[in-house]
Amino acid sequence: MSVLNKFLGSPKEIEINGEKITIHPLKVKDLGKFSNTKATDEEKSNLAKEMITLSIPETTMEEVDKLPVEVFTKIMEEINKLNGFVDEDIDKIKLERRLRQQGGSYAK
Repeated sequence: MSVLNKFLGSPKEIEINGEKITIHPLKVKDLGKFSNTKATDEEKSNLAKEMITLSIPETTMEEVDKLPVEVFTKIMEEINKLNGFVDEDIDKIKLERRLRQQGGSYAK
């Protein structure tokens, strides 16, 4: 057993809409994919979908594409928490959704 083995992250079980799923932490080898700070909105969306497929290995991109935005957002929040990430885009989506429900909008 490697000395670094004890630092490997453990999977976490989460519950969304009454369903339990297990998410896995990302590996260092995957981090480079998510460091493009100049990504377009479409690239960011594809990266977020890829992050879900890496965190939930049995998931396909097609399944992720079919998720309701609310479920997608909750899963991304949990993945970000597990990996210690802050995701401003997810925060913007949540804020926009709240503002729409209140009759306003977020323009930035």
